[in-house]
Amino acid sequence: MIVCVCNRINCKSVRAAVDAGARSPKAVQSHHGCKFQCGKCSCSMGEIIAEEMDRRMPSPVMVAAE
Repeated sequence: MIVCVCNRINCKSVRAAVDAGARSPKAVQSHHGCKFQCGKCSCSMGEIIAEEMDRRMPSPVMVAAE
């Protein structure tokens, strides 16, 4: 799915930027060598980044209380 129409960035491209260390929509744009035009994609990019970061977080370890 296309996320940023102005710069032709899709979901896969956003995830690739997160893999490379991007943690904000601005960093995703920078990773792909572009800048925001209209900015309408910022929220969608932020959601994809958050989903990816949540998915990558290790599960909390449960420890029995003493």
